[in-house]
Amino acid sequence: MKKKPAAFLDRDGVINYDYGFIKKFEDFEFRPGVIKGLQYLKKKKFTIFIVTNQSGIARGLFTEKDLKLLHNKLRKVLMKNRIKLDEIKYSPYHPKGIIKKYTKQHRSRKPENLMIKQLIKKFPIDINKSFMIGDRLSDEKCAKKSKIYFEYAKKNFYFQIKNILKKI
Repeated sequence: MKKKPAAFLDRDGVINYDYGFIKKFEDFEFRPGVIKGLQYLKKKKFTIFIVTNQSGIARGLFTEKDLKLLHNKLRKVLMKNRIKLDEIKYSPYHPKGIIKKYTKQHRSRKPENLMIKQLIKKFPIDINKSFMIGDRLSDEKCAKKSKIYFEYAKKNFYFQIKNILKKI
């Protein structure tokens, strides 16, 4: 199977504005250029992943079910714009959580890179043509461990994507 380039995208602060712990799609607001940028990635035959820490689950602020509902609505909105996300990976863990089963340090939680390793194993990814966009040091460290080109989120997602594709 032919390997394809992939975009590994953090969610909060990259796809949507980070207003703290977002538990409902009604609180989800796309950042500038995201729809156009994702359409452009699809046109360029990129595999698109969201890799996101969601410690609000460990902290008892929302449930995995709440998160899955939010992600299902996100997928539907994106599909209406002809964008299919290949997969959304999330880490519900946090060492200072209050929900016992999620209260731990876990290799899926960025800056660790288990989510990316799992995606690379599951999909035919060309790492050398792939990239990651995040908004935190933990995202950058995760990308570095995975040997993936990284940039911090810039003001307009679409323009950033176009610039990244010129570099990689």
